[in-house]
Amino acid sequence: MRFRPTRPVIAALPYSLGVTAFIMAFHNATFWQRGWAIFDGDLRLLAGWGLAVSMLTMLTLTLFGFRWLLRPMAAFLLILSAVTSYYMDKLGIVIDREMIQNAMLTTVTESKHLITPQFLIHVTIWGLLPAAAALWVKVKPTPFLGNLWRWALTIVVTLAIFAGALFSDFKAYAAVARERKELLASYQPGAAIGGAARYAKMMLKAKDVAVAPLGRDAKKGPLITAAGKPVLTVVFVGETARAQNFGLNGYAQDTTPELAKRDVINFTDVSSCGTSTAVSVPCLLSNLTRDGYSYDRSIRQENLIDVLHHADVDVLWWDNNTGDQGTAGRVVEARRMTAADDPAACAEGECTDAVFLNPLKDALPKITRDTVLFLHMIGSHGPSYYLRYPQAEEHFSPACRTAEFADCTQQEIINAYDNTIRMTDKVIAQTIDMLAAQSDVIPAVFFLSDHGESLGEDGLYLHAAPYFMAPETQTRVPMVMWLPEPYAQAFKVNRPCLTQKAAQPQSQDIVFHTVLGLMDIQTEIRNPALDLMACN
Repeated sequence: MRFRPTRPVIAALPYSLGVTAFIMAFHNATFWQRGWAIFDGDLRLLAGWGLAVSMLTMLTLTLFGFRWLLRPMAAFLLILSAVTSYYMDKLGIVIDREMIQNAMLTTVTESKHLITPQFLIHVTIWGLLPAAAALWVKVKPTPFLGNLWRWALTIVVTLAIFAGALFSDFKAYAAVARERKELLASYQPGAAIGGAARYAKMMLKAKDVAVAPLGRDAKKGPLITAAGKPVLTVVFVGETARAQNFGLNGYAQDTTPELAKRDVINFTDVSSCGTSTAVSVPCLLSNLTRDGYSYDRSIRQENLIDVLHHADVDVLWWDNNTGDQGTAGRVVEARRMTAADDPAACAEGECTDAVFLNPLKDALPKITRDTVLFLHMIGSHGPSYYLRYPQAEEHFSPACRTAEFADCTQQEIINAYDNTIRMTDKVIAQTIDMLAAQSDVIPAVFFLSDHGESLGEDGLYLHAAPYFMAPETQTRVPMVMWLPEPYAQAFKVNRPCLTQKAAQPQSQDIVFHTVLGLMDIQTEIRNPALDLMACN
């Protein structure tokens, strides 16, 4: 006779309380750690806050877990919490609306590096196995009407406990909710569920929007018209380079030796619009400042690429990253770089940014019109920094050669990251040399990163932290200009003025207007106060 274990039968209320307690106890380590620090070790305040937040989990489970839906909902919350708690507790990553937006726009190649063996072990132990147990347990059946009033009563009592816990010291809790948003941002699975709801709302609001014209009066100014040759401005949209590790900014490790040999203008204090590609790239290509930017506003109007097109400038977008983030499609079809463009640059599995160089060399003789070429780099995107440069270019060692940060020391992670900056330095320098060696176009190069990166400082890794709590490592980015003598003469560049501006605080608010300035595009929407080329 085969032994069959008896499945326990539990009433809905204790079942829900048990699942809630498990999630709060095992999936919210960062939440409790931050709460302990914020409430300065006051157990009474922490207990009241924890009880209120626990009731949010209980409410979520109850609202969407009516009758037969209770066990599937419990399993879903357990797995979701296991996933989000791994990224929160191990990497300091907040799963909010912007992170979900970033995830939706990323590629399989990028996202697969976040699915590590340690992640899978964590989700299995703390998510899949508890979810299987939650599905195995039987919930005591009750008649429909009896189930309905118990369900409604549970919701009412849960809300009452939630309110009671908060009002036990409302002044203290209101101040924390208002001023210490990082505490609720670490609550699992609430932060992820709230972020998903806000993302869905944002996408629904953005559906079938009408795009308002922008800069339809744009035209070429007298300087570019009289230049005598086509003007080519190459705009490197870097990825995840942080200013703190940029050699030109005085960093201890020499990560930019090649740019240091070129006559570039280095901007030492530049802040990003966001902490993720999905936010920063659309923002820096819009005429909206960081304070005025929103996804909804940005998609309801044309952007820099449209305005350049209105001025009869050719625009190209070459991509070695996650695409143009919805910014270029009205004007140009983005070109995705592949191993066919340069097998050597992609020989180690993924294409490094050296993949741009051969296509650029081939394209230069064919450029006969004023052109802006956007090169969207893979740059320093993690966690697999070691894939962003060939092993032969590993100048700083030992370097972390895995996506499992727990298997590396912080210095090994930093070394791998610094090698990616060194690779970016090499690609930009070779582009400069290539442009300097030709005589058919008047060239200029503009490089800036979209956002920075955390490398373990204060327990944070990677990027995409909410801007209100993001450290400077994620919001300060490098920015460089190369304006050779042919360009400087044709456009009457005031180098001393630019050098002075390079030493002053700047932001990505200047990109829209400065690129128009670099191409001498005249339009009412070009703001001289944000145009670095409007130097007097």
